[in-house]
Amino acid sequence: MSGASFDTKVAAVVVAAGSSSRMPAIKQLLPWKDTTMLGYVIKQLEDAGAAHVFVVLGAHQKEILNLTDTSNITIIHNDNWSQGMGTSIAKTIIYLRENNLKFDGLLIAACDQPLIKLDHYKKLIYSCINNERIVVSSFGTGRGIPVVFGKIYFNELSTLTEDVGAKSIVNKHLNRLIQIDAPEAAIDLDTEERYAQYYHTHGIEL
Repeated sequence: MSGASFDTKVAAVVVAAGSSSRMPAIKQLLPWKDTTMLGYVIKQLEDAGAAHVFVVLGAHQKEILNLTDTSNITIIHNDNWSQGMGTSIAKTIIYLRENNLKFDGLLIAACDQPLIKLDHYKKLIYSCINNERIVVSSFGTGRGIPVVFGKIYFNELSTLTEDVGAKSIVNKHLNRLIQIDAPEAAIDLDTEERYAQYYHTHGIEL
């Protein structure tokens, strides 16, 4: 992608408001490489070329803020975090509107997918050359986040209320879908056992 001209502004949001109920610790703050799981995905998105990185917090916000570098990101608080990921996505779009922030697309990511490669985030961002497209990560017969929505979907995203996130919008617009293969997107480190397994093989800084 070096030398290519790319003027599309794609923001990124890390949906990190959950309570880590399946973990004995705060998932967002678990070690990964030389930072935390949340810190790692923030840096990946910044390095991938996101125009700005937003992070939605809810549960454990004070503890997370104490251990997270927020100098180059924007924190959005979701009081309704217990109602699921959809509310965090909607909260992000509402925040953009209220602050008159204009972007051509929004990349939605999670902090419990640290196996996602930097190159994949770059592909997602650089594939958002048409704001009528939805660019999803695909794995086997499945698909999901990270995902990029062009700006024409922002109104629909602002109405989400369910824990299924944005799947309903993806399923509604399958004819506008671009799928980029990312086997790592099938792996969420959302249990203590799975985190321990992958931390020892991928999460230790060498």
